[in-house]
This record gives sequence, C-alpha cells and structure tokens, in this order.
Amino acid sequence: MTILKRIEEQVHNKQSFKAMYVDDFAISYMDLWNESKKLSHELRQFSEGTKIGIAQEHPIIFMKWYLAVLMNKQIPCVIDATSSDERIDELLLTYKIQVLIDNQSNIKSIDIEDQFFMPKDILHIGFTSGTTGLPKAYMRNHSSWVKSFEYNELLLNHKSDVLVAPGPHAHSLSLYVLIYALCTGRCFMGQSKFDALLLNQTMKNMPSTQTLFIVPTMLFSLMNNKCELKYVERIFSSGAKLSRNVFQKFKQQYEHVNLIEFFGSSEASFISYNMNGNASIDSVGKLFPNVKIKLKDKSKDGIGRLYVKSEMTFSGYIGDVSEVEWINIGDWASINEQGELCLYGRESDRLIIGGKNVYPELIEQKVLSMNEVDEAIIVSEAHNKFGEVGVLIYKGANRLSYLNVKNKLLNDGVSRYEIPSKIIQVRKMIYTTSGKIARQKMKQAYEEGGEIWNQLL
Repeated sequence: MTILKRIEEQVHNKQSFKAMYVDDFAISYMDLWNESKKLSHELRQFSEGTKIGIAQEHPIIFMKWYLAVLMNKQIPCVIDATSSDERIDELLLTYKIQVLIDNQSNIKSIDIEDQFFMPKDILHIGFTSGTTGLPKAYMRNHSSWVKSFEYNELLLNHKSDVLVAPGPHAHSLSLYVLIYALCTGRCFMGQSKFDALLLNQTMKNMPSTQTLFIVPTMLFSLMNNKCELKYVERIFSSGAKLSRNVFQKFKQQYEHVNLIEFFGSSEASFISYNMNGNASIDSVGKLFPNVKIKLKDKSKDGIGRLYVKSEMTFSGYIGDVSEVEWINIGDWASINEQGELCLYGRESDRLIIGGKNVYPELIEQKVLSMNEVDEAIIVSEAHNKFGEVGVLIYKGANRLSYLNVKNKLLNDGVSRYEIPSKIIQVRKMIYTTSGKIARQKMKQAYEEGGEIWNQLL
C-alpha cells in the first residue's frame, strides 16, 4: 500500500481529528485532504511523473502541496524554502525539476527537458544538507519508509497520540515524522521555527501522550528553559551522540521520559538505537534487526568505513545509474564486543597527526563529560612538523585550563598525540538549519578570524 493510500485510509477513520498542529494553526484530516484535492487540480496541467519542487516554509501549506502532487502521480521534490533564489535555481537546473511551487504558493513552470530515469516506486526526492557544495538529490521510495514505521512502532510500543518534530520539514527527520504521523492516524505537531518555550506551551495545551523527535541542540534548549514536558513519554534524539553527563542531567530533570538516541541518515534511515543509555558509553547502540553493516578499509584497531544495507534505505541519487545495495554512510566505525555500533566521526573530519589517525568525535565525547562543557568540537590546524593538530572549541560557563583537560583525557585513555594543542572558549556555536553544529563553518570562522569569529568569542 502506498503512503498516499495509507493517509487516505486515516482520513476516512479520523475525519475531524487534528492531523497537524503547527504554532497556532491546526487542520483536521478531512480538511487537509480536501484542500490538497483542490490544489491537485492546479497541477493537472503537468503530466504524471513530473518532478515538482515544493519550497514551502510552513509545514501545513507544504503538506497540502505534497499530497496534491502525490494525488496526481507526480513526484514531490522537497526543497528548503530558506535557500537563496540562486541555490534553488541551481537545484532546479541540475536535477531537471520542471515545476516549482514557491513560498508564496506560486506555480512556476521551467522549460527544461527531464533526462533522468526515475524508478516506479518513488515517494519523493529529498536533498542532502549540502554543507560543502550543492546538495545531492536522493530518491526515497514508499516501501522503505513503511518498513521504518514498523520498527518505530516497536520502540513506541504502539503508544503516543501526538508526534512532535519542531525542526524544519525540508530535512529528513521532521519530514519522516510528519508522514509517519499521518500514515498512523496521529497528530503531527511542528513549528515554523524552533522555539523551546513556545513549543512547551503548545504541548501543554494538548493533553495527550506525546513523543518528541529532536536533535541535541533542541534537547539542550528544552532543558535550559526548564520546559515541563508534562505529556511527553518518549524522546528520540539524533544528529549527534549525547554525552553521559548530558544524559544524566536529562534523566534527573525528566525521570518519567524514555530517552532513545538513534543513529541514521537521510539515505539509510534508521541504523542503530540506544534505549535510556543502556548501551556502552562509547557506542550508538544496537543495530535495528534488519540492518546489516560492512566495514571497509579496516585499520588494525578494527575501525573502518561504514557501509549499511537494509529494507529502510533510499533508492539512490538522481543521475547515479549504479545499483545501490550497500550505502556508504561516510563515517568511521567499529563493532564492540557487545555487538554495538561505535562511531569515530565523518571520513572528512578525521585528522592525521604525525602520521597517526585521530578521530575528533571520540575525543569530543570525552570532553563533553566534563561539567564545565555544554558543547564541543575539534577542528584541525595546519602544522609544520605534524602536518596538522587539533584545536578544541567549546561552549560552557567556565573557562577550562589546558592542564585539566590534558589530564582528564590522559586518564580516559586518550593518547598524547590525540590531545588538542589549543583550547578556545566561545559564547556560541554556528549551527546548520537542522540544529547541528556546523563543523566546517566553525573551522572556517576559526581560520579566517575577523568579524564572525569575534562574535563567537
């Protein structure tokens, strides 16, 4: 059964129930369906299989157009509405997207020939973050997300009336939660722009069992603002591993909430999960039952490039005709004695100091266990003797002494060559639109200095 058929089934079952609740706006299942039907008439001038870009900032308006496109058997292309006009035009031309629905719901037709082959089971086209260049367009099929829903239900224990995802729907996590909620007859709660206090008030106004899907920066904000989370039973956190220190603080503040960390990607969907911190401190938990992994180019320590295969993975990138069976996740990883997945950071973030591999994220986790540190990243700096060295950039209330950090890391088993050569305290970090620390932008700000860097110090 397709995603559209599943949602239509819920429309008949739920009708007047809230389908979506965003900021101060709500819409029922029946109204969402009927208004989408009206919009679908405006798109009938375009043939089946036409790729239609949707650059809508408001989640409810976005969803109306998304359903309208599916109703016509066309292909929704989920474009970040906050992107510049130049970036959107580049995406349209590169990936031969012939129609654009902009943020004002104007329909623009682009005179361009679509030369790309598209598989039949495509649900929509999404885009990677594009932090180092033009985002890559990837194809997500119906069956992969239906299978993801099944595993999500096991972790939810088939409970929760409201699924909350306050991040931008142009990114895979919130989009997934939105579709998941509508396919299972739940209410989706979101925000046009993340605001912890407003979200807390909105959740308090809906006395139903709730599950939150967020990234760590949002979790920090909820904790720092002492949000009540009265009706929240579970929180799924993804995007970066939480330190043991943060996890313990969270459980002290919200002992009634099950905190589930999961690791995944836009292309691979779910890979592993850690329920209430039960997994080893250095791991990202157990693999989902249908996930298989391969580690290529392994070192003597058993660390290799992570490849994943499962029923939840995407259908490939547009323009790439090669068969995608094993997906390169782009991380260094290993499997520990308990069969849990351990991550050491992105392939592109690995440092080579004096000819030895150094994985920044592994050291960052050690630093994050210090009470003085809220957030931390390690970036590289060129060095005449060692090739490059690590620079620790952290956010926290108190200034750290280099000697204390060095001794802490040595006591935690970190080798001397892995210890950062510099420590810098900043007032804030630079984040991606999905709420993760923008590692490359932080590195660039550090290297360039100037006005942006001065604002961070």
